[in-house]
Amino acid sequence: MKISYIDGPRLRLALTAGSHSLMQNVASLNAINVFPVPDGDTGTNMASTARAISASLATFRPRNVGSVLKEVAQSALAAAKGNSGAILAQFFSALAEELGHEVRISAKRFAGAAVFAAEKTRRALSVPKEGTILTVLHDWAHALYEKAQQSDDILHAFTAAYESAKASLAKTKDMLPEMRRAGVVDAGAKGFVHMLEGIAQFIKSGSLREMLSAERRRPVSGSPGLDVLAGPQVDIATHPEFEILADADNVDFRYCTEALVRGETLDLDAMRAELATLGDSVVVAGTESLAKIHVHTDSPSDVFDALDAHGTVEAHKVDDMRLQAQLARRTQRAWCVIVTDTGCDLPEFFLLEHGVLKVPALITIDGKTRPDGPALSVKKLRRLMKERPGFSMSTSQPTDAAFSRAFALASAHAREILYIGLTSALSGTFHAGLRAARAVGGQIVAFDSRTVTSAQGLLVRRAVEMAEQGRSAREIAEKLEGLRKRLAFFVAVRDLSSLIRSGRLHGLKSLILRKFGLRPLLATDQEGRARTAGIYAGEHNTVAALFSKVKKAFPAGSSVELHISHVDAETDARHLAELCAARFHPESRIVVAEMGPVLASLAWRGAIGVAGLPLEA
Repeated sequence: MKISYIDGPRLRLALTAGSHSLMQNVASLNAINVFPVPDGDTGTNMASTARAISASLATFRPRNVGSVLKEVAQSALAAAKGNSGAILAQFFSALAEELGHEVRISAKRFAGAAVFAAEKTRRALSVPKEGTILTVLHDWAHALYEKAQQSDDILHAFTAAYESAKASLAKTKDMLPEMRRAGVVDAGAKGFVHMLEGIAQFIKSGSLREMLSAERRRPVSGSPGLDVLAGPQVDIATHPEFEILADADNVDFRYCTEALVRGETLDLDAMRAELATLGDSVVVAGTESLAKIHVHTDSPSDVFDALDAHGTVEAHKVDDMRLQAQLARRTQRAWCVIVTDTGCDLPEFFLLEHGVLKVPALITIDGKTRPDGPALSVKKLRRLMKERPGFSMSTSQPTDAAFSRAFALASAHAREILYIGLTSALSGTFHAGLRAARAVGGQIVAFDSRTVTSAQGLLVRRAVEMAEQGRSAREIAEKLEGLRKRLAFFVAVRDLSSLIRSGRLHGLKSLILRKFGLRPLLATDQEGRARTAGIYAGEHNTVAALFSKVKKAFPAGSSVELHISHVDAETDARHLAELCAARFHPESRIVVAEMGPVLASLAWRGAIGVAGLPLEA
């Protein structure tokens, strides 16, 4: 059989086949991920890009090649995750740039465009590295070009170039120190070869239906948090190359940071140069109107500040690569991983040490929206509260995509997931997590904490302890149900301005509190609703008021666990901790942490929360 041209329908089916081929190999790609950092998610990231391509083409029926490539480029740029995902998106974007007006193309035209796209993709990286997907892209494109000069048969040229890509992939095992030490090929490059493999199989069989039917008969691969991916089952935690992931703490930068930037005349080179001063592994892919940004950095908030000057920034994503490494380095697959959300306040070091994934809410400040966490500078936020207390600030629940991402990462390293959410009586966050959990399927148990901040953090900490003892998600949830009823929890609000501005404190009550210098003590009831737990006179009595509540809740000398959270009030929070430490048994545990921006936006500066449980509970 000879194929002399590619048109829209043929290209659409071929790219669908290639995308499915990549998606069915997620777990094996994650297991050999060592470059640019060994965080075990290259397969997940590339599959996210491939999944978006496949989904965009499912109902798209153009007759011309250019329309297909433009659709693929847009969907890939919007959905690209990770270094290799961004590179793949750039390759398709460059192909669309070169072939965007073509109706059908010959082998020579396609090969010439592939060479152009491969070279442009290389230029999208601030520091391109040989021995990666870039090398295989280059070798494949040039082999395709060489074969196309000898024959106008696309089947012949593509098959020969595919064999060259496999040979190039094998060489990546010896080209970078990371791959030589681990004895593996580059994961991103292998993902691209899997895509070529699917296209080659489709070209030979001529039937996408037959190929996908065969995939569906295979066992499900990877994690239940990443759609339904067919392929051989690989348990990452027992994979022979798993130990390569143990070096992830040695990476230069902590956060994998991504975003989309929209504008009319984006200067990709300028963005690339600026981001290179803030981190490494910089990829700036796309066009003058839409750019996908990828960078490894220690300061995601500075990255987003820099991008704000170039265009409209959206689809922010920040992955903690050290946290991912903590999950990945486990010598055996954990029974249960804990996922929580922005309502939970615990020290960052605890979340990192115990592999707890925290799904961020969205914070909008002066019209610019970012996810909670490293994407938002807490120091800058506190300074705004102090210097410009009337600034515009609002919050919204985490996106479904953020929940799905967290569940996908967790399920790659655990048999079960327990999601502990912010009280559903005060926010739609828990229901958003529940909706995402139902969509991704798998062994995910959702538990409504019916509380917030330090109290939610206390429940999460107890859940972590039980998970590390080997208890199942359902067992832990049942235990938390009892603990929740025994929680003592109070928040002292020193500055009423945010509660008044938001409309949560109004009318006569607002007038009385302000006139007499009174401040409320808040808590959550058994249904998770906010309630008033008392009032106290004068903001300077905040610590005394909270300590009085703690003394009534727990007998002197008893062993208790107390979690204290605060909004820019560390000195007072530490003072409360010292008073409690002097009153209770020396074996008591007292944790102090900052209150996250979502709750801080209501409680405002000076607020302190305290939650407690008997230690033996």
